[in-house]
Amino acid sequence: MTRTIVVTGGATGIGRATAERFRADGDDVVITGSRDDVMAKTAAGLGARGVVCDATDPAQVQRLLDELPAQVDVLVNNAGGNTDFGRQQGGLAQLKANWLANLEANLLSAVLTTTALESRLTTAVVHLGSIAGARGPGRTARPRRRWRPGISTSPPNSARAASPRTWSRPASLRTRSSSRGD
Repeated sequence: MTRTIVVTGGATGIGRATAERFRADGDDVVITGSRDDVMAKTAAGLGARGVVCDATDPAQVQRLLDELPAQVDVLVNNAGGNTDFGRQQGGLAQLKANWLANLEANLLSAVLTTTALESRLTTAVVHLGSIAGARGPGRTARPRRRWRPGISTSPPNSARAASPRTWSRPASLRTRSSSRGD
């Protein structure tokens, strides 16, 4: 029996590699993303279905439901990323705005999507993240000093809070960029 898999942020990077792996197993894959041109190209290349959906926008997540079947076997919450690139720095108000933007992109997107699909999910919810969340940006930015103890960019229970009826465990998936050390 063919499974239906939804991968948010499935057009590039880790999300694309995840969608590609599920397609290789013969699953029906739906990828979502906010950049229509990139998503459409990836969907066509993978033989997946692409749906434009900014996972931080409740109205778009609600509309996503119209594009999905009544049963979804696996939801992969991958949408997100570091929203600090190109953002202003300085001052407490700006620091707050930057943190809220990152929380919205990386945590709230998973909460909204998981909650919206909860009644359709049959098997698993998988929350993905990048090591960049713990190490900071790669070679494209200036090196940072060592992260201070006690400060984490991904709270240990954030995935569990986003999906209280699921559990999370660390896993790894090597992509072309991770194998180069980016």
